[in-house]
Amino acid sequence: MKILQVITTIQKAAGTSVFCGELANGLVADGHDVAIAICDRSIDDTYPLDSGVKLIPISSLLSSRQAYDKNKYNIVHIHGLWSPILHRVHNWARCNEIQVVWSTHGMTAPWALKHKWWKKCLAWWLYQRRDLIDATLIHCTTEQEAKWNRNLGFTKCYVVPLGTDIDCIKRTSCATTNKRLLFVGRLYPVKGLENLIHAWRIVCDSSTYKSFSHAEDSWKLRIVGPDQAGHQATLMALVKSLKLDACVEFPGPKYGAELAREYDECDCLALPSYTENFGATVVDAMARGKPVITSTYTPWEEVVERVCGWWVRNDPQSLSGAILEMIDAGNARRAAMGLNGRKLVEEKYTWSAVIKAMVKGYEEIQNVKA
Repeated sequence: MKILQVITTIQKAAGTSVFCGELANGLVADGHDVAIAICDRSIDDTYPLDSGVKLIPISSLLSSRQAYDKNKYNIVHIHGLWSPILHRVHNWARCNEIQVVWSTHGMTAPWALKHKWWKKCLAWWLYQRRDLIDATLIHCTTEQEAKWNRNLGFTKCYVVPLGTDIDCIKRTSCATTNKRLLFVGRLYPVKGLENLIHAWRIVCDSSTYKSFSHAEDSWKLRIVGPDQAGHQATLMALVKSLKLDACVEFPGPKYGAELAREYDECDCLALPSYTENFGATVVDAMARGKPVITSTYTPWEEVVERVCGWWVRNDPQSLSGAILEMIDAGNARRAAMGLNGRKLVEEKYTWSAVIKAMVKGYEEIQNVKA
């Protein structure tokens, strides 16, 4: 197949970029012809792509200077919502009789729709709602996301999760003695980090924490990821006001081997988001044999069912309770939970399984067209 992936930017730290980039890499490895169209090819932190993935500017698609070869692409797969240029790509594809797949990437979640709704309302009624209705297929990463989309009237949903490259991650991860709770992701209000920091204050004041920590060897909360919209300054001010400077760290964004080291050296991952369509960092942590703490706004109830983590409300009391249970569990139990998580990833969340499922979806809509 000849597949064009379309995304406004394909930067390293964004979950949307991870899915788009890994999908493109996997499709090329399977012998498909793949290009990715983005707004700006000059960015420095482009997600690492296979040499067979062509990177082109969106503007070249929309140029009217030359006629379009209708045999060039079979599928146009658009990632993300709200951008007028993505709407223009949708119209371009439909005008050229190309099947269109939209990945909503959690952007139709109730919290996401309410957040800065005044910026989204006009786009919703001018083009976004109509584009999703008109799409050949809507890709969702979980059944929860499919439910959000169906509640909005979009019925052509196809569920394929995100994955991880399990073969490149060491098979077992011993429990560490580093005493680190790790967050990985964008530093942005949707991630619920203010609640996590307030929870950390409760944890630090507890007798359980004090019995497992010493002045020279205390538990640390590491918040790893790029700042977005200046939110890091808000978080750092909160840390200072709560007198947590000594045990909350902001090492900035990490990629590649440095990010892998963050996972390997932590004892548990926390993802306290207000909404997540998936939460790829949960899979990445479990693949490395680490237990996880997630909020009930994420689709990870499965971590409780499979005994590989905690799934709790996103408020300081609930989060601190889970963190204290994690600390009190000790290395042996955390390691056992981590192995349960690793097994879950091997069963369901590898990139090879994701690529196979996505290709099946593409082939089904191609067969309908035929």
